Amino acid sequence: MTAGGAAAGDRRLRVLVDGPAPASWNMALDEALLELGTTPVLRLYAWAPHAVSLGWFQAAADFADLPPGTPVVRRLTGGGAIHHGDELTFALVCDAACLPTEIASGYRLLHDAAVAVLQAVGVPCRRLEHGAAPAARPGERWCFAEPGRDDVVTARGKLLGSAQRRVRRPRARVLHHGSLVLRRPSLTPFVAAVADHTDPDRAAPTLRSGLVRAIAAALDLVSTPDLPTAAERALAARLQQQRYADSGFTARR
Repeated sequence: MTAGGAAAGDRRLRVLVDGPAPASWNMALDEALLELGTTPVLRLYAWAPHAVSLGWFQAAADFADLPPGTPVVRRLTGGGAIHHGDELTFALVCDAACLPTEIASGYRLLHDAAVAVLQAVGVPCRRLEHGAAPAARPGERWCFAEPGRDDVVTARGKLLGSAQRRVRRPRARVLHHGSLVLRRPSLTPFVAAVADHTDPDRAAPTLRSGLVRAIAAALDLVSTPDLPTAAERALAARLQQQRYADSGFTARR
């Protein structure tokens, strides 16, 4: 594999499949991809140790009741907090022009792709067509507590949650976070999970490869396995130290 750059008219979707990593590194690398990327990137990863991510606009003081020692990180994306346990997380980073202009249409595009993949492994799910629209400043503190319009749900509850961050500089770019629950995490027992319907360990490889194919097809791109560039890793290391591993940054709101 080669570390990616882009050429004019490049139709590649760089695919980065990472093993479990600390919350601070996961968020730092996603921000580095948003800042430096020139080609659309789909990154799939997990969390070790399990951690809570706060939405960008949430107050850290509202989570003072978390068990002692729980790793907490602040995401660039909005929405409610997520307890990242046994899940499949993906970050899509691309120029805004890669997605529909209307934000809700972009959610539908990506979630419909996920629904098809989940149904193929035996998870009876659907995209919710009614309810409150996704909000950067949520009413509920937990992302999965109250399913809303365009969320992916089963009869048990919310299965896939998403949030976005859009920036204008150095050009119009989007970071889309998606969290697909494999097994129900301890702090949010109200969520739906792949494990409700099938063995998540057996299903996970198919879900990963299926999501890559489905998202690439939805964006009319060609998926290409890749690695972060040296510049992306270097920036991520700086961001991890200066922001995401800093308790002051996490508690800034």
